[in-house]
Amino acid sequence: MQDNKTISVIGSVNPTDAGFSIALDQQYAEGLSGLSEFSHAIVLWWASESDSQQQRDQLIYKKPYAKNPNDVGVFGSRSPSRPNPIGLSVIQLVHVDIENTMVITPYIDTEPGTPVIDIKPYFPASDRVREVAMPQWCAHWPTYYEDSAEFDWASEFE
Repeated sequence: MQDNKTISVIGSVNPTDAGFSIALDQQYAEGLSGLSEFSHAIVLWWASESDSQQQRDQLIYKKPYAKNPNDVGVFGSRSPSRPNPIGLSVIQLVHVDIENTMVITPYIDTEPGTPVIDIKPYFPASDRVREVAMPQWCAHWPTYYEDSAEFDWASEFE
């Protein structure tokens, strides 16, 4: 089924001296109301650097993870090359500036200039899972977002 929908870019990710800013278009300023009361948010972004027909058509990745002995399907990976190149990141909210339509975070796993398509508050009741199963090859990965900054992610990918 091919049913075209419209997704609007609401802003972009930009590196700063202290981390990253997510600069939203001014028309979305009111939408930031109440976000500063949360410690974390979920950012949905468009993997624009991975948006080609060839990358959208790729369904199997040849052993993308160093410790995984198998090829992996697109839906069993976090590759930005996908049928719809939508990325998801949980971020820490350091500051929400409604007047300047900006969200400040110490880290987000995107490229500079990445288009942002949505921001949602992180709700533990619906976003955190108590009992998680992981394949053995990635069971040593950090359990928490805060521990990811110190982890050697470069050694995990082929």
